[in-house]
Amino acid sequence: MKQVVLAIALLISFQSRGQITFINDNTSWESLSKTARKERKLIFIQLEGHECEHCNEVATKGFSSPELKDIYQKNFIAIRSNVDTDNGRKLAEKFQVKHALVSLYVDTEGNILNRFNGSTSNSKIYLENAQVALDRKGGKQLSDFEKEYQNGERSAGFLKAYIQKRREINMPTNDLLDEYVGKLPVDSITSFQVVKFIYQQGPAMDSRAYKVVQALVPYQMIDSLYKSVPSHEASAFNSGIIGSTMRKAIEQKNPNLAYQSASFLQNAYNKDFGKGRLAFERNMAQYFFAVKDTASYFQTIRTLIQQHHLILTVDSLKRMDTEMLKKNLANQTPLGPAGEKQAVRFAPPSQHFHMELNEHAWHFYQMNSNPRDLELALMWSKRSMEWHEELRRDKNHLPLGNPAYIDTYAHLLYKLGRKDEAIEWQTKAVEAQKVTGMSWVSMEKDLNEMKTGTLKW
Repeated sequence: MKQVVLAIALLISFQSRGQITFINDNTSWESLSKTARKERKLIFIQLEGHECEHCNEVATKGFSSPELKDIYQKNFIAIRSNVDTDNGRKLAEKFQVKHALVSLYVDTEGNILNRFNGSTSNSKIYLENAQVALDRKGGKQLSDFEKEYQNGERSAGFLKAYIQKRREINMPTNDLLDEYVGKLPVDSITSFQVVKFIYQQGPAMDSRAYKVVQALVPYQMIDSLYKSVPSHEASAFNSGIIGSTMRKAIEQKNPNLAYQSASFLQNAYNKDFGKGRLAFERNMAQYFFAVKDTASYFQTIRTLIQQHHLILTVDSLKRMDTEMLKKNLANQTPLGPAGEKQAVRFAPPSQHFHMELNEHAWHFYQMNSNPRDLELALMWSKRSMEWHEELRRDKNHLPLGNPAYIDTYAHLLYKLGRKDEAIEWQTKAVEAQKVTGMSWVSMEKDLNEMKTGTLKW
């Protein structure tokens, strides 16, 4: 399958009961803004791509809610546009969107009020994001900050507020953060609250802000900062730094910066060398794939899977989940006079292993024509299906198997020249997809092309 989406339509004008009403996908920004201004509404823009049709189908399911339709109909002019089309590309450029899939909530002046990356079948998420945007109407908007900045405003207080505004809508802040740090007196940089603010922004490791903190702030203060906040916030510090650094490495195609990011992540695991090394290799694989260094990507994945995935069994994966669940339960915060505990949001760590086997098997199908590598990928794909079935057996989940994993297996068989087997497995993928309630059109299209021998990769 092209991509697996675990939450985490047609581009035409239509009205459907229980479904958000989208206007024509070719509607320009000028027309969107004019219509929204006339009707005194905000604008909802769903930017999609062809790379993951399943992601688009997931969003379609998420939009299928009567409550969602009522809220969006009343408050938004809504459009779904593909970034591969002329209008979609223009909208993406206007709002500095580099990759689909993104949901934008904007006002008629083009101020982004909220942004949601990815797609989900959970309508509640789209309701919550819409409400956030509605709550942010009025007041000082991003365009106001941009005008002041262009007119020369550079005070530390202004830059801090500008950073917070951009951060609020998930826009990059590293350049502003460097400028902000440059405006501060040296003694202010060593202030606990200033250091905390800098770390909350997730500075890239080669940024001025990060380097200044490392040079001037005692290690004891940084250590104290991590210990003074809840574990999820401390984790967010690291995630921000790692994410910003890796994004910059990918944009610049800078392997040294990618290595720094991956090493930072590895060191965050302290004494757990195995998990740290796995995290390091996952990050480097992400980098090589993003910059299209296929030779390095293939080599990294062969090593990663051989050393970390294939040594696991279903029993060891189940133990992994049990240990993590116990840890999460132990970390719950008591609530109320009776000491009730909050609900646990638990994502079994075992799922990452079978998801990765499927993902990398698919990438090998897409980019690799070496028969030995394709046979390796076929073995990974089969293992992903087996693990998924065994780990989810008692959950009554996807009774015919995971359609995305079956789809990958069928495509690898086809590329290896085992056409009859490929058709058999792709037929299973279509049937398994039908059970999920999601669209099976793209899978059935591939099945038909397998039968005629015209499937391209």
